[in-house]
Formats: sequence, structure tokens, C-alpha cells
Amino acid sequence: MFTTHRHAEIPFAPLFGEPYQLWRFVELEQHHPWFCVTLNLGKGRANWRTMYLVASGAELDHMLEGIAIAKIEEVQVITPSRLNGTGAWQMEQLAELVRISDTDEKVLGYDLRTASGVVYSDRDHISSSDVERARIYCSTTT
Repeated sequence: MFTTHRHAEIPFAPLFGEPYQLWRFVELEQHHPWFCVTLNLGKGRANWRTMYLVASGAELDHMLEGIAIAKIEEVQVITPSRLNGTGAWQMEQLAELVRISDTDEKVLGYDLRTASGVVYSDRDHISSSDVERARIYCSTTT
């Protein structure tokens, strides 16, 4: 989850009654993958894009369940060094996100496959034969 700080808030008057909050920066304390989702909110010829920063695989899973109003153009995954082995955070195009659950449907974590074919596993139990897999995102370009 992202943490916000009051001193980073940008004062902003609501537009059309919509309550928005703007931030100069947000904080991320957890060293787990997070995502940048590019959405196309347009209809017909009126297209505009926005990006959502999503703090975890579970949050992306939840977001994708209710995304009927927009077209997902691209998802980037940002992986910590402990996962990608490079010594630094790394951003890559996400090709596939798979939810890993045990037989009691408890979510153990997520497997992520990038456009380059690298697979990262961010879950509690790495090797278990009694898991269920559910693909929750698949890029149309890979």
C-alpha cells in the first residue's frame, strides 16, 4: 500500500463535485512488486489515457475485477531487487499475472511473467503441488 503524507498534499478544488486529492509523492515501504497500469478512458474518437499506480498483486487482482469502464493498454510491473536479482528495482512490461491459491482458496501470492519471458514468483509457499492457478491478466501484445 502507498502511504501519503499531509506535507506532500497539493491543495485542489473539486471539479464538478468530484473529491480528488493530489500528492507530490507517495511512499512505498514494502519490497514487493507493484504495478503501473495504463488505461484508455476514451469512447469513440475521444481518447485519453491515465495511469494507475497499484501497490500489490492483490490490489491489481481486485482492480481488474471492476475495470469495465476502461481499456487496459499496458501493465508494467516494478520488481524489487530481492526478486529480480539485479541489485535494484526494475520496471518491465507484464505479460501475465497468475493468482496462486491453496485448496482452501486462500491466496498464497502471485506469479508474474514479463514480456521478456522472465517469471517472478511472489508468494508464501514457492513449491507446493496442491495449488490452484487462476490467470487474472494476460497482455494482448505478448
